[in-house]
Amino acid sequence: MRYQITKTDFQELLKHLLKKNVVSEILSGTEKKNRYVVTPEFVSDPAQIDLFPLSQLMTYGYARTDSASNSILHSQKALNTKVAVIGRACDVRAMVELDKKKQVVWENLFIIAFHDLGYLPNKSLKKFFKKTEIKDADIEYERLTPSNFILKMKNGKFQSFPLGKDIDIAGNCSRCIQKDHALADFMIGTYSLPEKSEDYIITPQSDRAKRMVETLGWSKKAVDEKISADYDKVAQEVISKCTTKREKDLSAFLANEERFSLLTKCTACGMCVKSCPVCFCKVCNLTTQVKAKTMDKMTFLTTRFTHVGDTCVECGRCTTNCPMNIPLDLVFQSLRDSFKKDRKYESGSQRKDSVMHLDV
Repeated sequence: MRYQITKTDFQELLKHLLKKNVVSEILSGTEKKNRYVVTPEFVSDPAQIDLFPLSQLMTYGYARTDSASNSILHSQKALNTKVAVIGRACDVRAMVELDKKKQVVWENLFIIAFHDLGYLPNKSLKKFFKKTEIKDADIEYERLTPSNFILKMKNGKFQSFPLGKDIDIAGNCSRCIQKDHALADFMIGTYSLPEKSEDYIITPQSDRAKRMVETLGWSKKAVDEKISADYDKVAQEVISKCTTKREKDLSAFLANEERFSLLTKCTACGMCVKSCPVCFCKVCNLTTQVKAKTMDKMTFLTTRFTHVGDTCVECGRCTTNCPMNIPLDLVFQSLRDSFKKDRKYESGSQRKDSVMHLDV
């Protein structure tokens, strides 16, 4: 059963989690300078929930190297605190892998995952808003559909921009074929809703989520069969499009005999390490050795492939944050496909799967 809810309904859900002590903290976010620059912030006061940047996180994600799962890892909150995490399906996969490595206590997590297209890369947004002469401070609400980037301005007017021209979702997201996750308590998205709708469609998946729907009195908000069928249709169309692009891009990448030369641009700046939600080493020996000049930059990069390649959850943050635009996401996606085919292992999918270690 799916339910059509408002932003206020979503806020009431988060407040319910705090007031009923289901969690003691919620991973939220706060704006820094621009509307599209959101940094993680843990909140425990229900009054702070009214500021939860839902449409921003669904559209832009967190800024630069931050992500929901990355924040959970580095804060270590989920080791001894019950916390609600709102993020993408790749964040859920990351937390599954972190659970296997004892970096989170799964029972401390309440997870709400976006069922979405992906996010707009932060580094492209400044250029977009400058070109369109749109002041992001004038935006009230944003949304992505399979074809458009939609903005509702504070004056009540809507503006729509086609994806793929001046703005587009991250390349990694355009190849992602796992847009949902069965282990999330709730999935929330906007598939099949009219372009000017500011509502969301939420799907309870866990038993406790289903009980919360009853407690919150959402029975009258249940969508009808047509809306649910349309939702499934759009979701499948998105996956089909991503599958086609994934096959095309990976085939071209693997057929490129010069692909390894792309790696020589690496400066070993460490942005990929900071971005990675499954790289849990307290101190990165690789960046330390590079700084000490006991490891060259190519060795740094190829060692990272073997170090975290088997646990990559395809969040793509390493690529969106790489200052040299190295297609690290294509490398890791090709590795993940190989592990799935040859080892029957798909990182982040199931908690019961044993951790796979590379034979290197």
